Amino acid sequence: MIGNIISHYRIIEKLGGGGMGVVYEAFQRGAGNFKKVVAVKLIREEYSAIEEFQKNFIGEARLVADLIHTNIVQTYHFEQYGETCFICMELIRGLNLEEFLQRLRDREHPLPRELAVFIVSRIARGLAYAHKKSDETGAPLGIVHRDINPKNILISLEGDVKL
Repeated sequence: MIGNIISHYRIIEKLGGGGMGVVYEAFQRGAGNFKKVVAVKLIREEYSAIEEFQKNFIGEARLVADLIHTNIVQTYHFEQYGETCFICMELIRGLNLEEFLQRLRDREHPLPRELAVFIVSRIARGLAYAHKKSDETGAPLGIVHRDINPKNILISLEGDVKL
């Protein structure tokens, strides 16, 4: 099903899932053998025919489209084919905060205070940017992230922290 919907993306593997969507690693393909590794978030099949879920998924895509900040995962593209929707996003290689904390627990290492402060400060920077974001007329967008949890905080291999 996915291959038929996303013709210029080649799914590599499933990375995870959340409430409304499933995230896959994919190659974005283009002219001249262009290829870029991206993340593709596809609306869950069981929700794709429900108008309220479609509206929420589309609303998420619209809200995050212009959020360009070092601590927010970049959104590249949105598509809708019939009832199926997907968002193409920056792929973050690394761990989510839940996985990172579990690895520390497995090794019986506490999270260093300085690292905890760093992570929280980067999440706060991303949230502050999103909350202050306005549209082209200057009107506040009123963005409120309603699902801040360790699974939604990504730590890249390079040390970047992103929502």
